[in-house]
Amino acid sequence: MAMRLLHVGFAVRDLEMTTAVWRTLFGIHWEPPVRHDLPDPDSGPDHVSLVTHGRTGDGVELEMVQTVSGPTIDAQVFGDREGMSHLAFQVDDLDAERARMIAAGVEVLGEGSAPRADWVFLRDARLGGLLVQLVQLHRD
Repeated sequence: MAMRLLHVGFAVRDLEMTTAVWRTLFGIHWEPPVRHDLPDPDSGPDHVSLVTHGRTGDGVELEMVQTVSGPTIDAQVFGDREGMSHLAFQVDDLDAERARMIAAGVEVLGEGSAPRADWVFLRDARLGGLLVQLVQLHRD
């Protein structure tokens, strides 16, 4: 089963500075940052991050994520390191894909929902150190 690549995700410490450099060096224009406050499933502090998306000239979507507070997925897995964190794939049926991944022995790290989409983050040692995000976009 082939999935559609949705975006390449990066964990960054300073969203404003990083996107300004990518704009200057590579001509990428960024959407306004969106703050995501996701409740912790274990009743801990909320996972708060700032997220923006931009596209290269040939249409590849990049996502920059800055942890603001709490144990976001990037902070849990990568600590304070910056850099590529995940590949996101668009799926048509998130529940079915989550179940398929679990059956294949892949660990579900977390999931969330926003006005644009629902998603799940996955980790598996066989994936070469990157996380994978499966995303089901909401239909308009």
